Amino acid sequence: MNVFSKVYENALSFIHLFILNSHDLCDEKIYKLQNKKLKKLMKRAYQIPLYRKKFEEAGLRPEDITCRADLAAFPVLTKQEIKDWLTPLLSDVSGKYHVFSTSGSTGTPLKVLVSPKENSYLTANWLRMAMKQGINPFFQKTMALKDPELVAQGSDSIIQKLGILRRRKLSFLADGKEIAEGLNQYEPDFFYAHRTKLLQMIEYAQKNNVKLHHPAAYAVISEMMLENDEKLFRQNLGDNIFTSYGCMETGACTYTIKGDLTRHIITNDTHIINVVDAHSKLAEKGRMLLTNLNFLDFPIINYDVGDDAEVFVENGVEYISQIHGRSNDWVELEDGRKYDYHPFYRAFEGEDDVLHFRVIQEDYHKIIIQLVGRPAMQKGKQGVIEQHVIQQLNKVIEDYDMDYMFDWRNSIEPDQNGKTRFIVSQIKH
Repeated sequence: MNVFSKVYENALSFIHLFILNSHDLCDEKIYKLQNKKLKKLMKRAYQIPLYRKKFEEAGLRPEDITCRADLAAFPVLTKQEIKDWLTPLLSDVSGKYHVFSTSGSTGTPLKVLVSPKENSYLTANWLRMAMKQGINPFFQKTMALKDPELVAQGSDSIIQKLGILRRRKLSFLADGKEIAEGLNQYEPDFFYAHRTKLLQMIEYAQKNNVKLHHPAAYAVISEMMLENDEKLFRQNLGDNIFTSYGCMETGACTYTIKGDLTRHIITNDTHIINVVDAHSKLAEKGRMLLTNLNFLDFPIINYDVGDDAEVFVENGVEYISQIHGRSNDWVELEDGRKYDYHPFYRAFEGEDDVLHFRVIQEDYHKIIIQLVGRPAMQKGKQGVIEQHVIQQLNKVIEDYDMDYMFDWRNSIEPDQNGKTRFIVSQIKH
């Protein structure tokens, strides 16, 4: 991107922020704007061979899809389809588009192409979410964990040197010590990071008696958060916590208001989130299909990101009550039964002395549970926790030949992408 493109993009971000922040996302009138954008998006999609084929397979035309309920009938978009479509184009559009990449936690990274104009919407939407938490992004300080390549690229822009949109970037590969020191030194008003990195930072702080700076607002992004995590974050970083859901492929598309994580507001002026059942019908509980309404060059429509959610309606507007984050692996028994993270989540509920855990299945009858305990945990408590967890797991995972082994550690190292999967399966198929 040249200097002109960057200036153009920044200017557009400010304009879009002003407009988006004026929208009432809790008023059902927001769907009128959503429908208008959706109609434009589907006309554009019809011009693209990938989507034209989907229209034809479903027996649909652009004019058949006028609202998100209609969109539920449109075929889903998969990660593999995005790879097959966009990977051959990456070298041809170099310099003209932002190339955003996933962390690659499920295999090879997935890359998408976003124009400067489209990226200005992503920026504006994220700044809007910060403003909804009482943050003034223009004059208050932000700290975030970013791709190491972005961190290495450089220094502040001219406007940041003037005290506008001040920010500090740390690598998402930074360890707990580096993050804690960065937080306390910079003292940001707004801080956001993956759950894994926040846990690493808190583990370091607790073991070294380091008191952490409490931001005016901080967000847990990208990874699913457990009940014990929330308690830990509140105790160490304060009650000004909020969450934002999204993915690299579509951008952030929900947020909660700090202090209350029970209601996820959907950014219906920039996205559509449809929760559908096994028959692709809109449902109160099911898988999430994501659509970015502003991506027109390389649209992402009805994208199956692999997450589930539960929704409810209030005054004509749909909200998300719970999001069940993606889980890359399963615990699998010899007879084919599979279990995701839920039995382990429940088994550790209320265990406040456990800061962090991960499940590693070595074979059909051996599971290693890595744990990080509080430094001040009472002597003998480890055995009590282990016994309780096994009792709870045996109620759900009915395999009494399963050997649960507990590995108490000082820390749990994240994967190469900076995140930590709940379940790692080493079973070969």
